[in-house]
Amino acid sequence: MKEISPQVLIVGAGPTGLMMACQLAIQNIPFRIVEKNAGITTQTRAIGVQARSLEIFRQMGFADKAVEEGQPTKAVNYLNKNTHLRIPIGEIGKGLSEFPYLLMLEQSKTEKFLLDFLHSYKVDVEWDTELISFTQNEDGVRSTVKTKNNKEETLITDYIVGADGAHSVVRHQLSIPLAGATYKQSLYVLDCQVDGPFKDDEVYLSFGHETFVAFFPMKHNLWRIVSALPPEVTNDKEVTFEDIHKHFSETTDVKVTLSHPKWLSAYHSHHRCVSHFREGRAFLAGDSAHIHSPVGAQGMNTGLQDAYNLGWKLALVLQKKAKPVLLDTYNVERLPNAKRLVETTDRVFSMVVAKNIFEIIFTRYIIPMFVTIGTHFSGTRKLLFQTVSQIGIHYPDSLLATNAAYGSFNDSAAKPGDRLPYVGDIQNLIDGKQFVVLLFTDKNNTLQADLEAFVKEYKELMKITVVNPSENIASAFDMQDGGFYLMRPDMYIAYRSKGFDKKHFAKYLEQFLLH
Repeated sequence: MKEISPQVLIVGAGPTGLMMACQLAIQNIPFRIVEKNAGITTQTRAIGVQARSLEIFRQMGFADKAVEEGQPTKAVNYLNKNTHLRIPIGEIGKGLSEFPYLLMLEQSKTEKFLLDFLHSYKVDVEWDTELISFTQNEDGVRSTVKTKNNKEETLITDYIVGADGAHSVVRHQLSIPLAGATYKQSLYVLDCQVDGPFKDDEVYLSFGHETFVAFFPMKHNLWRIVSALPPEVTNDKEVTFEDIHKHFSETTDVKVTLSHPKWLSAYHSHHRCVSHFREGRAFLAGDSAHIHSPVGAQGMNTGLQDAYNLGWKLALVLQKKAKPVLLDTYNVERLPNAKRLVETTDRVFSMVVAKNIFEIIFTRYIIPMFVTIGTHFSGTRKLLFQTVSQIGIHYPDSLLATNAAYGSFNDSAAKPGDRLPYVGDIQNLIDGKQFVVLLFTDKNNTLQADLEAFVKEYKELMKITVVNPSENIASAFDMQDGGFYLMRPDMYIAYRSKGFDKKHFAKYLEQFLLH
């Protein structure tokens, strides 16, 4: 059987690269994915998985396994010498997502889930293989990779995706700066056992006069500890558990005992972002395009969603079902979000490590008190969860949300560019493989016949699913009298219509689709 030529080269097989590979596999796009390391990480690394990522995992079929392997968190505790504030977060997102919490799950396990998914499509990563260089023109991309046998191979593909981390070869080849700065404060991350009065499903943030310490629970009495590196070992090449333990005992008021270290790493945190995610036939995603402070567990989740956003768009263009202009929406949609996250996490992290007495008081006393009070109000809880969980990310300025409504809708109704709301089981109707028309039938049932005749023109590009709306669903979409919503493969709203105007709908689709 003739081997199919790859259409995409993915560089990097961390969470972002693996997600990109999975999304292309779903769409039956031939690709190759190369990784300079010998396999997926064996270290815990990133541990926070947000609700939006879990919704994607659910669509891929392994969210339940991820939750079973991970540790949902029920509360955040602020600890000072004479203060203990407990903020319940176990169901802070109740009614907003099927996963109304932050899940603690090691990156190694997340990567394993993604790799297993990829294997189900009979595709594997080319380990011990690195990108040396590439060139591109209007016809394609010519890349040189070096395999584990030090043999060089030339690949010809339509596109290349750089998911190869903060030191991205793809980004360097494109001469795109990763603009921003590195924090002066050195940090360490330590995974070990913690014996003390902590609950194993709650986060603890301790602030002393000299430093801060954050404790994040994982399974089997394993905890992730993040803190400032002791000044006396900042310049050491290797930091030992003994160094950390000694400093921890001397500077921290928390009465716990650390033991059985599993992983320890010292590093400088960064806040950096590129000016654009695409140049010609080359794309950047994940840490190759943006890196954040560890505040809020945003980094890995943002990379996963970069790939999730780009995958279906590349597939439709390569299948000649969409115009190349669709690829421009990747930069338009994902770049503003990345910049906003870098700025937000930078502000919060700067306050956490602040030495100024006023900033210390503000961060360690005033903010926790206001957050505690705020979580008693549904509006505040909703805003907080939408922001941190990333379900609130929306794309109102995208081409896909332009001229995307027919008829008059209530202000509260779901809008083009929004994530599909979590109402009933409606999110389960989006399979990630094609556009889905969510049809709210009219009383005379004429709308369905008209839409079915229209959708035939787009063959396998979209399908119609009839929704029998409950009162809540009808209200969320303002669809009491019939109409439809067009959903993108990534669970975002593309178009909405009261009734059906064929000319208006066709004009919208002609902006980016082919048939």
